[in-house]
Amino acid sequence: MIKLYWNKVQLNFEKVEWSGTDTQASRQITFSIPVNPYDKGFKNASIKLGDIVTLYSDKEKLFIGVITSREKSAAIGTASYTAKDFMHYLLRSSTSRKFVNKTPEQITKQICTEAGIKCSDLAKTGVNIPKLIFEDQNLYGIILKAYRKAVGKTKKKYMLTMDGKKLSVIVKGKDSKVTLDQGKDITDASYSDTTDNMVNLVKIYNESMQQVGKVEKKKLTQKYGIYQSTYTKEDGVNAKKEAEALMVGITKEASVEAIGNIRAVSGRSIVIYDKATGLNGKFYITSDTHTFENGVHTMQLELVWQNIMESGADESADSSEKKSTDTSTGSSNNRKTKASTEDNKKTYDEGAVAYYLENGTVFHSNPACASLKGATPLKTTVSGVLKILNKKGKNKGKPKYRKCTKCWR
Repeated sequence: MIKLYWNKVQLNFEKVEWSGTDTQASRQITFSIPVNPYDKGFKNASIKLGDIVTLYSDKEKLFIGVITSREKSAAIGTASYTAKDFMHYLLRSSTSRKFVNKTPEQITKQICTEAGIKCSDLAKTGVNIPKLIFEDQNLYGIILKAYRKAVGKTKKKYMLTMDGKKLSVIVKGKDSKVTLDQGKDITDASYSDTTDNMVNLVKIYNESMQQVGKVEKKKLTQKYGIYQSTYTKEDGVNAKKEAEALMVGITKEASVEAIGNIRAVSGRSIVIYDKATGLNGKFYITSDTHTFENGVHTMQLELVWQNIMESGADESADSSEKKSTDTSTGSSNNRKTKASTEDNKKTYDEGAVAYYLENGTVFHSNPACASLKGATPLKTTVSGVLKILNKKGKNKGKPKYRKCTKCWR
């Protein structure tokens, strides 16, 4: 039985949606409750922004979070609320830090201490990172980048989750122990595949921008053409393994609607048997929405075949390695704008379309870029995005966004 509590008071909800994704992984609930401001005998819940709400399935706590938005109408009816778990504090807070000879676990503990968030279970890597420098990056992305550095050695993918009010870092893709069968659990399903996110060639460069190697999936380049990305070699890191981690093949996606199971959540794997779409075997959940209404639990899942980890925050170079920003332009018919720092090596048309996230520092040429998976970017032009300046930190007054090396060629 699903129960929703506010200030230890059980709410009589009409509908609750509990949802999350495997990127920007703050889970949330939206719920609606009956209201009647004109009836003095009706007990209206005076829920305020910042109040804590908790969702239970029987005695198991599914969610605890903070009310971040609410909507009421003048008419008699319902009021709607949205609450987000405590991960959103890591997503909304930024810092500038330098870490030397630290493991991802140690970095995570330091970041959580700064944010006032306690740690629960942190996946153990034992991987020492020689140096990591971040400038005005969100705390979530810093932790994720630290764990990303361990992937080459551990061969595991990682994901941040909240265990109540405490942060956990788990191995991504673990079995949810859920199996869905056509005609039994599944009510609808669809399938698609695309090459839009493909990366089949990665060139490896040193700090002097000289190519020192490459990795390539020849079968894919021969069949589909070259979709190229780049990787800059780092001290103490296996460049070949890191470059291989950037490779993306054919992206296969599926959507399933089924009878709800609280174990089927983003970041976990699931087994599907559906003859109509050919969905048979193991899949990874990238997005889940569980709906509880009139005593019925249903869910909608977005699935992929490949277990992919987020890239995390953008690193800063040492001050001695930083290059100046150049935003000069050419003639009015063929004006060019140069991106900041290392992006000055390439130029872009001012009028080219660019996509970006408000809480990010990178702009993209394609909304389907793998780095944007699970997020809805804002659309502008290269000229427009480079006019957005940092409002604080060492780079105050300088362009906030630089090009994504995955999708800009």
